[in-house]
Amino acid sequence: MSIRLGRRAFLAGVGGAVVGLPVLEAMLDANGEALAQTASPMPKRFVVCTAGCSLGSGSVPISETYVPSTVGANYDLKRALAPFASHDNIKNEISVVTGLKIPWAGENGGTVPSGGRPNNHHETMMSPMLAGVRTAPSEFQARVYGTTADQVMADMSASATQFKSLVYRVQVSSYISSDPNRGAVSYRLAPGGTLATRVDPVISPKQAYDTLFRSFRPTTDGDAELRDYRNAGRRSVVDLVRGNAQRLMQRLGRDDQQRLQSHLEEIYALERGIAALPPEQTAVCVQPPAYANDPPIGGERPSGDYTTNSGYSNEELRARLFCDLVHVALACDLTRSVSLMFTHFHSWMNFYPLIGVQSDLHEIGHGKGTTREMADAIAWHNKHFAYLVAKIRDTREGAQSMLENTVLVMHHEGGYGVDASEAPGSALNSSHSTENMAALIAGRAGGLRPGQHVRGNGRHPASVTLSAMRAAGHTGPLGEISATIPELFAPA
Repeated sequence: MSIRLGRRAFLAGVGGAVVGLPVLEAMLDANGEALAQTASPMPKRFVVCTAGCSLGSGSVPISETYVPSTVGANYDLKRALAPFASHDNIKNEISVVTGLKIPWAGENGGTVPSGGRPNNHHETMMSPMLAGVRTAPSEFQARVYGTTADQVMADMSASATQFKSLVYRVQVSSYISSDPNRGAVSYRLAPGGTLATRVDPVISPKQAYDTLFRSFRPTTDGDAELRDYRNAGRRSVVDLVRGNAQRLMQRLGRDDQQRLQSHLEEIYALERGIAALPPEQTAVCVQPPAYANDPPIGGERPSGDYTTNSGYSNEELRARLFCDLVHVALACDLTRSVSLMFTHFHSWMNFYPLIGVQSDLHEIGHGKGTTREMADAIAWHNKHFAYLVAKIRDTREGAQSMLENTVLVMHHEGGYGVDASEAPGSALNSSHSTENMAALIAGRAGGLRPGQHVRGNGRHPASVTLSAMRAAGHTGPLGEISATIPELFAPA
């Protein structure tokens, strides 16, 4: 090898185009496990994902559709977890934590407990789940009272990356008039404040791509190269940096050449995928030019059952593109903190194109679909989570997988059990419940031991998030939650 590079090296190109590099051997020490220039360990990344659905529907217990029968390693896959058998058995990298619970006022003498909520379900579970902070007693809106985990982690690496954090959402619209906060999971609390400010998610894959890779800064308005490039109709940012990429290739070792070539091909494929999408076709909303290649946005919820594109905007494709964008952004070290929301809380998204049920996601959990169909709706979210984890696992960083330095969490909106908004004991098998919740955690950073089923035994779902934060280097609490889940870590 004839060259040494710093971790923040990049490829510059025509018109100010910049493409970040993956971790190359030219950046690492002799063992391939630390950065050569600074002798510092590889950076840790944190990803939190959310799904706007509970775990059950009807009277069939979730032990038949979600909760593994086996505790520990080699857990069995129920219908909702079936996607974890894909990608060369990615379940070996994903731990499932079940039996979690957000406490509520009704079981605490009417007082909202620490990390808890009032009795109302949809609007009041967000703050304790995302930020570990209790919701105000009289609250009936989707409000958050603390800084969410992704923003806590973003503050740890804010000066080290181009983007402090990335906040994305797959479901384009609520598809029905509702609280816009239900479509956001990232919040920041100002010093001395009591109500956090929403960080609005990016919902356009095209906009997200352009932000990451197309921030051109021509030195003059008459930049001849950039003008010639655009006139020739070449749209790939890879083409803009190809000259410098080829020169760098000549100075790299064979393995690094292959890594860099694969990295550029992934970016090129992602860009082509976005460019191939049809333009927006909607009479309600006309997207600006930067969004022109996103999938069309479907209309709002119709009066009857969902059977058409109403309430659906090809979220299947959008989910795949956002997972690809998250992977590339982490691989390029453009950010180390990501929030990826798949579906709104209290989601009205049409699931007919995805699982063949003529209903939105919310109503599937209230009798519009069978118990198995509810499991299929959960499995759709888990399929994309598994895909993202597998992409990170299969990316090499020197002697390691990228998953050795990454941790990912997936939360579901609710669980299955007592509906606290009803009289005690009157609704025992409800999806309006924060009993029997579950969370997923993947990665090997910070001593995590992946691929196991852990029983939460009533512990708080934010404890799973805090365990992930610990693995990525955070030492404090998450809001009012200070307990982690020790079983998720390998014995010292």
